[in-house]
Amino acid sequence: MFILEEKHLDVAKAIAEKNRKKNSCDHCYNRGWIGVNEQNMLVLCPKCVDREKAIEDWKEYVSEQDELKEHFSELFEEKKVETEQENPLKQKDFERTKNHPANPHNFVPGQRRSGHQKKIG
Repeated sequence: MFILEEKHLDVAKAIAEKNRKKNSCDHCYNRGWIGVNEQNMLVLCPKCVDREKAIEDWKEYVSEQDELKEHFSELFEEKKVETEQENPLKQKDFERTKNHPANPHNFVPGQRRSGHQKKIG
């Protein structure tokens, strides 16, 4: 199992601190990170850290380090955007129709039910 070394963890802490959006945060106690996971990697604060900028800075750092490139290779993979093919029957056409129940209720509003009548006298 991969465990991040302390020198890389210190750089990650500096990146988290650099990319903070708020001056004070009760969630992370003004550090920018909540803690470390079992792989010795930082868990960024979701409230005060700009995650996108922090990940971009981390990518730059990892690209310089040969020993980290193999463990963080999924950061550099481009996601493929799938194009939608035109279907003759679009899903939107089906969304416009109203679904009717298979067994409609026979109850008509205002109809009296015979089992619930009061006795007079």
